[in-house]
Amino acid sequence: MRRKPVLALCALVLGAAALAQAHAQASPPAPSLTVTLQSEVPRVQSTGLLADGRFVGLMRSGFPLRLHYRLELWRVRASWFDQYVREVPWDAVARHDPLADDFVLIRTGGTVTRYATPEELARALEIPYTIPLRPPPPPPAGGGGRFYFLCRLEVTTLNDTDLEELSRWLKGDVGPAVSGEGNFGEALVRGAQRVLVRIAGLPRQRLEARSPTFRTVSR
Repeated sequence: MRRKPVLALCALVLGAAALAQAHAQASPPAPSLTVTLQSEVPRVQSTGLLADGRFVGLMRSGFPLRLHYRLELWRVRASWFDQYVREVPWDAVARHDPLADDFVLIRTGGTVTRYATPEELARALEIPYTIPLRPPPPPPAGGGGRFYFLCRLEVTTLNDTDLEELSRWLKGDVGPAVSGEGNFGEALVRGAQRVLVRIAGLPRQRLEARSPTFRTVSR
């Protein structure tokens, strides 16, 4: 008489395990960031940023995304902390256009590209960036040095005011609040809007990647 409950419990456990395994197999790949080298020139690539659908849903709800990259060059030092040399930051903004029902990608420099589907936008975001950031030339006496690149990526949601200001900045314009010509009260309102966006529980993504260490030699 006791075998039926035991068999039922076993079936329930096995069913739950199979469901969990199927869910794990169906889960999208985790977002990633990589930095590779091509003759000491860094190549930055992010993948899977839109895979789980959260950011796509936010864009369709009117929350654009800002992708802020910061690539840093570091010198390896054996006897002390590694030495920061310099960095190159850049941005991209992705948003949904409800009238055209497509997605707009704005990159640093003002380049605007449209994509019909989230999949096309995701593929565009995965195109690698080649950044002209090189270590300083070694001294003529020799010695060279060991270096590596460290890249950080932060994906955040924006409100409409943030998008307008950042779009102007991407095109080379300075916002009134930054230049000192804007109203201080309006700047406070914008700051409050940013706080509200951040405490609303909207997702944020932070990724970090380091390149292989390489050595420069005098020529």
